Amino acid sequence: MNYKNISMLALALCLPGTALAVDTEALTAECESCHGPGGVSSQSDVPSISGQSKDYLDDSLHAYQVWGRPCVKTLYRHGDTSRPKTDMCKIASGLSDQDIEVLSSLYGEKPFVAAKQDFDPEKAAAGAALHEKNCESCHSNGGSPTGRGPRLAGQWTPYLKATLKYVPTGEHLVPPMMERKIGDFSDEELNALMDFYASQQE
Repeated sequence: MNYKNISMLALALCLPGTALAVDTEALTAECESCHGPGGVSSQSDVPSISGQSKDYLDDSLHAYQVWGRPCVKTLYRHGDTSRPKTDMCKIASGLSDQDIEVLSSLYGEKPFVAAKQDFDPEKAAAGAALHEKNCESCHSNGGSPTGRGPRLAGQWTPYLKATLKYVPTGEHLVPPMMERKIGDFSDEELNALMDFYASQQE
């Protein structure tokens, strides 16, 4: 290959709509096979990833690569649902750092859509007080803003509750302070927190 052809190839790879766009389409199609169109989940056991922060998504995908988060087998929910079960550790293991950067940026720039789910207003009020006392310092404004941690407000609470059960076992690595607090909560208190997060649907 001569220098002219090398230069043309390099230029083509840098142009919008070339190989990177095709890769992005394939990557998002895989994500949205479980997390739903645009990353907005309609399944209570699958989190919405749209609107979570870039840092949180980046950290999470890298954590899955080293089994720092629980990897529960799940069926595909969209597209070809006849495919065998998969899990996030398996999916993340096939991602490069560039793939993770692209996906984290893409979904981090999308708006968050709160899940429409049932909640008990009385328990939600109790959960708001628990959040204020125990969680607000890291998950500010009722768990709405996102940084290196997840947005809790409006996320599917069956997913949140299922994930939290792996904190005391060490299968879901979280900051030590959070690990201690989760271990101290009673089932009743955890349920109240879930009702509080479910109540934030705007």
